[in-house]
Amino acid sequence: MEEKIKIERLVSNVKDYAEERLNLIMLTMQEKTAKAIAGTASVLIVIVLGIFTLAFLSFALAWFIGQQLNQPFLGFLIVGGVYLLAGILLWANRVRWIGFPVMNAFLKNIADDDDKD
Repeated sequence: MEEKIKIERLVSNVKDYAEERLNLIMLTMQEKTAKAIAGTASVLIVIVLGIFTLAFLSFALAWFIGQQLNQPFLGFLIVGGVYLLAGILLWANRVRWIGFPVMNAFLKNIADDDDKD
């Protein structure tokens, strides 16, 4: 009779352990997902602000070059050409310069254990 009680207690403990382990896994995944979303949102905000800054600085540089050459359209043409060259370089090296670093940062963020906390 006592063996049966011990077995029932053991089965109950194993069920409780399995439920708690599942809860822990779910909470860990939720935390990592929340961190990834928060990180992505902050990066997007910085990118948008950077685009606005770059646009205004580019406009100012194009205007300045145009004033120095006494032909405003040449300033915009030169700045546009610089961006075209930069875009071609970026497109040619997109996997090495953007793909791998973004993928590695995302995977590091997901797989990173909270040993530092």
